[in-house]
Amino acid sequence: MRAVVFEGKERIAVKRVDPPSLQHPLDALVRVHLAGICGSDLHLYHGKIPVLPGSILGHEFVGQVEAVGEGIPNLRPGDWVVGPFHIACGTCTYCRRQQYNLCERGGVYGYGPMFGNLQGAQTELLRVPFAHVNLRKLPPNLSPERAIFAGDILSTAYGGLIQGQFRPGDSVAVIGTGPVGLMAIEVAQALGASKVLAIDRIPERLERAAALGAIPINAERENPVRRARSETNDEGPDLVLEAVGGPTTLSLAIEMVRPGGRVSAVGVDNAPSFPFPLASGLVKDLTFRIGLANVHLYIDTVLALLASGRLKPEKIVSHYLPLEEAPRGYELFDRKEALKVLLIVRG
Repeated sequence: MRAVVFEGKERIAVKRVDPPSLQHPLDALVRVHLAGICGSDLHLYHGKIPVLPGSILGHEFVGQVEAVGEGIPNLRPGDWVVGPFHIACGTCTYCRRQQYNLCERGGVYGYGPMFGNLQGAQTELLRVPFAHVNLRKLPPNLSPERAIFAGDILSTAYGGLIQGQFRPGDSVAVIGTGPVGLMAIEVAQALGASKVLAIDRIPERLERAAALGAIPINAERENPVRRARSETNDEGPDLVLEAVGGPTTLSLAIEMVRPGGRVSAVGVDNAPSFPFPLASGLVKDLTFRIGLANVHLYIDTVLALLASGRLKPEKIVSHYLPLEEAPRGYELFDRKEALKVLLIVRG
């Protein structure tokens, strides 16, 4: 079968690899139709997170069940499915608390030995452990092109808002208008935000944010904190969602949020530390939340919103490329010449 294989820093290739097989009664095999290139994949692409040469990359997918283990009663071959980017066992202490992102047996597809060393989803056939926990059937009226977003960036954005204690009527600022940030803007609008501000330095992405109903703020051309306060009665937003990752944007989020407000950080970064502003955090009485997305907790709600037509995340896709052009897709995405790339694995 064909798969996108990591060969070394900034070197990937589409190669023939051995197909996976069922290894456990709770396994399933999924015939992948669409796979996404995610912003966090670039950390592996640039060698910032260790991954073994020969590993299959990718963690966003949608497809049809090819085969199921004997312990899977709720799936059968031919079912259309989508799955969270990370796996969970469903039975450990953390899963029983519904903290699936902290699963003791968990991992992330295609994300190297630090995250379970699972093979990735940019491939024709994907093995899914604990498939009864880690796969969801698509609602009958939901297209694969829309459903794929439930497995990662849309559920990440939704979860970031919910974990930031979003309430209808809140003013929301989204720092970073890449795919996750744009998803957060769309979700905030759908859930009843009174105003959504979008902060970035890339004019083309700010234009897309404005098209979704956000007020664009170009941090290259004006002071984003001052502008955010002017848009929110000189207070600052109720909730700031940080969708970039890194000390600079985290500091900006904490500075921007109103006193008594909330900061929810969902951007992925590998910086070893962050100098938290204890004094201003104390005085502002702010709530700060950070963590990898608990997709299992939110994916069913997100699928329902997608099926209802209230969310249309496929609008952000800039490139549909055949699997063979994955190296070009990574290059385009890395140069910010693509907003969202979906790889067509099976037509």
